Amino acid sequence: MFFSVLIPLYNAEKYFSECLDSVLAQGFDDFEIVVVDDGSTDNSGAVADEYQKKHPERVRVIHQENSGVLLTRRRLLKESKGEYILWVDADDAVKPSLMKDLYNEITDKSPDVIVYDYELYDNPQKVVRSLPMPDKAVAEGEEKHAIYTKLLFGKDMNELWTKCIKRSIIDIDADYSEYKHVSNGDDRFCLMPILDAAKSIEHLEAAYYRYRILPDSITHSENYRGYYSSRTVFERIAEYSVKWNFTDKERTMVKSMFANQFVDYAVKCANNPKVNYKTFSAFINDILEDEKKNPIFSDGKIMYMSKVYRRYYKLMMKRHFYRLYQCIKMITKISKMKSKKQRR
Repeated sequence: MFFSVLIPLYNAEKYFSECLDSVLAQGFDDFEIVVVDDGSTDNSGAVADEYQKKHPERVRVIHQENSGVLLTRRRLLKESKGEYILWVDADDAVKPSLMKDLYNEITDKSPDVIVYDYELYDNPQKVVRSLPMPDKAVAEGEEKHAIYTKLLFGKDMNELWTKCIKRSIIDIDADYSEYKHVSNGDDRFCLMPILDAAKSIEHLEAAYYRYRILPDSITHSENYRGYYSSRTVFERIAEYSVKWNFTDKERTMVKSMFANQFVDYAVKCANNPKVNYKTFSAFINDILEDEKKNPIFSDGKIMYMSKVYRRYYKLMMKRHFYRLYQCIKMITKISKMKSKKQRR
């Protein structure tokens, strides 16, 4: 088996048939589709079963109790058989030339990872370029640093679904059970050890993937509880920024990114209509206690923070919880009033 196409499935009934049809329409024959239905509560699992009945030689479906996206991805890897792994989200689609073009590049250059571009599903003219490399360039050795930087600081390199990955470099046997809570940033979390192990990374400047933006997806419904997931991802980022020999300036940027994100979670918590001050103070205390055990942003210089966020950050670090809570509520209220006036 040359390619394994891995699809984590959860409540995507509306788009899933279109996704599977796009994979089955490939102009290439040596591949399997593995679907893990993570306890869907809609008709997604039944749709998957129908495709397995129609294409038993091509489609395998596994049903499991809901385990979260990260552990579902790990299950998919263990169930796969292909030499190269492709990821597709259940509400997206791929172009029919994807596997054939990837196969030609692999037989020609044998890279460990091939990265390709993507387009927005409802706006195919909006192509997102994934890597700062010339078309078909292969990054090796020191050249990989630009890719590491893009992974940790950018947004367009963080997806598993724009990567074709050689199976042998994936940490398939690693135990990820303690990371079940990771849902925000799970792609980036999984990619760090993969890109670390990759000796060569190639870029194909073509949009083979079609990404559908859904306002109610995990990415777009993030709330303050996402902190606990982000914390784990950031701890791994901090680890790899050292392993990848980031400069002091780059590591300062990493720490500033963490600090901004955690302040943002504080703002989301304070502005959540279901949260009172008691819950807010307990949440901020969680952040500070985690930071006390394992500092990832408070043990260095913080830059690139807005004036307002810098004020929030100082109040948080000084444990002035009530002042921080009131300050966030007041400034948010003022911002909303200004926005209303501008709309008029």
